[in-house]
Amino acid sequence: MKQFNKNAIAYDAVRGKITYPDKLYHSLVARAPTNEAALDIGCGNGVSTTRLKKYFAYVEGVDLGDELIKRARHNYPDIIFHISPAETFSVSHPYDLITSATSFYWMDRKAVLMNLKSWLKPSGLFCAYKYDFPLVYGPLRDYIEKELVTRWAKYRDPRLTQYDNTLELMSECSHLYDIQCEVFANIIFLSPEEVALFFLSTSYVTHYIEQEGGELYFNEFMRKVIEIGSTESVAVNFDIHAFTAVNR
Repeated sequence: MKQFNKNAIAYDAVRGKITYPDKLYHSLVARAPTNEAALDIGCGNGVSTTRLKKYFAYVEGVDLGDELIKRARHNYPDIIFHISPAETFSVSHPYDLITSATSFYWMDRKAVLMNLKSWLKPSGLFCAYKYDFPLVYGPLRDYIEKELVTRWAKYRDPRLTQYDNTLELMSECSHLYDIQCEVFANIIFLSPEEVALFFLSTSYVTHYIEQEGGELYFNEFMRKVIEIGSTESVAVNFDIHAFTAVNR
């Protein structure tokens, strides 16, 4: 749709604001055996990968999307990026930390977890982290939740809505131990327009617009969010759920 192309830059800008909390990385660094090397799998355009650069001497990222990697290489030329599915990625050396932000749920999780045996150093740490459906505070909450129930829900991928059995999958791997899930508070403040653009950039709203709503819905949703929000700043809950395991 032309409307999406028109707003591509705005989408990227909003997505760039959906950051992960420093406490998450401090926790991971404290548990890694050394600070020599880290790998980010399913790294996308490198936004999550670059956060590791502050803590590790050598950082790499890998994603199967060639256009995403092209953007990552442009934005972060000091990081090595590879084009490959995570499941078949060939590492040249083991890592202290391997992370996967949200993208882990679009992979063959069992295959990736088995790969960790050779990808990680002994006592190396793996972390898959994500945020669930964002909770919008204030007067916009009722409107967003109504749209979710009445329009978007059927377009949400089951991997976004079904029970998350990552802990169980980790527990089935004999090479992994100290398996746990931790929640990190992550409240982000956006303008009403940015809230609208965030949801319009999600897979489920995009699919709804393509299948039913069309450009008319795009414009109406944007108008209503700005009208109902009517403030300079809207608090949105992007709390992070981090699933971690240590390699034997």
